[in-house]
Amino acid sequence: DALPISMADEVSFVEGQAEDAQGIVQLIQKLESETTSIEFDDAISKLSLEQIGENLNLIQQSPLNFLLIAKLGETPIGIVTLIETDEVKHRAELGVGVLKDYWHNGIGTMLVDEALYWAKQFSWLEQVWLAVLDNNQYAIQIYQNLGFQTKTPPTMDGQGRQIIKMELSLT
Repeated sequence: DALPISMADEVSFVEGQAEDAQGIVQLIQKLESETTSIEFDDAISKLSLEQIGENLNLIQQSPLNFLLIAKLGETPIGIVTLIETDEVKHRAELGVGVLKDYWHNGIGTMLVDEALYWAKQFSWLEQVWLAVLDNNQYAIQIYQNLGFQTKTPPTMDGQGRQIIKMELSLT
């Protein structure tokens, strides 16, 4: 079951920086072991911590890419990314993950909300999209509450699961 986060627990939200590389790698590994609904780019596992740090610094300077970490104390417990997928149309894919122990504490919603705020206020992005398993009703409800809409019928992924693509226009 989820661990309740008390008001005394300090959850902070910070943009990923080079010194966070090790913590981010560990977070991603733990997220991938906890759930099959999150997939990260396999290229991450082939990069050195130094290369990951350099990428984090580049992301911070990008008007089309964003990475934010939720930390409990100094430990990363959640992550949200906006990764550009179409340079011409200024589209980015949103990805979010929170460690299972911290589900249902509003952390995922806060991460997505912060990413969308950045996208609307500081990016060149015109549209954000995401893919979510159709049986993840909790996440779908959060995305709908934040303004995402389903534009196409669900599709099947390589593992036979129904995937829903949702979009949010920023213009």
